[in-house]
Amino acid sequence: MKQYNYDNLCEILGEKVMLKDDQGKEIELTIAEVYKGTLDGDDWEAFSVIYHGRKDFFISQGVYTFTHEKFGDKSLFLSPKSETEYETVVTRKRSSSA
Repeated sequence: MKQYNYDNLCEILGEKVMLKDDQGKEIELTIAEVYKGTLDGDDWEAFSVIYHGRKDFFISQGVYTFTHEKFGDKSLFLSPKSETEYETVVTRKRSSSA
């Protein structure tokens, strides 16, 4: 999960990621926005990613495998925001080792 982070996602803004469900169905989503959450700071990493999909293919809320060469394969929870917008939210304690 370390590679799925704010900086890496900002670098690939506008690029496509592959989304796969547990039955092997795949669809591409585009990274549309990446923004820091209110908890983001020294102790916590917090950010959200907005993905854009296709109008003719709705994706329901759930856990999916996201794939991109920048972060590899990651299992993430995805929530729909509209018929074409989806969001992942990450909030995790930062490592205390420097």
